Amino acid sequence: PLCNQQDETISHMFFECEVTSEIWGKMLEWQGIQRQALSWKDELAWAVMHYNGKNPKSEICRMVLAGTVYHVWMERNQRVLRQTQRSTVKITKMIVQEVFYRASKEATMARTL
Repeated sequence: PLCNQQDETISHMFFECEVTSEIWGKMLEWQGIQRQALSWKDELAWAVMHYNGKNPKSEICRMVLAGTVYHVWMERNQRVLRQTQRSTVKITKMIVQEVFYRASKEATMARTL
């Protein structure tokens, strides 16, 4: 339903689809990570290995991961249930705004932003 190119699997919808690949690319770039998104399983393993601490950067990166998954799922539902779609730029902005909003409530995370 996001790209209408392949069957909707978790891995395709969240990481392999051209729409989500573009979103992940922008989110990784925003975090200063210079690589392409991995598969669902590999991305989660990478995040656990690199961002399992309680420091502000790790917490923000986990917010980005959760926010991206959430907004991709919401976009999928918009396209399926309401036949409307937003651009990847709009979705990316929504994720960044949400992370800024949530992180700004915590002083140590706000300084990291």
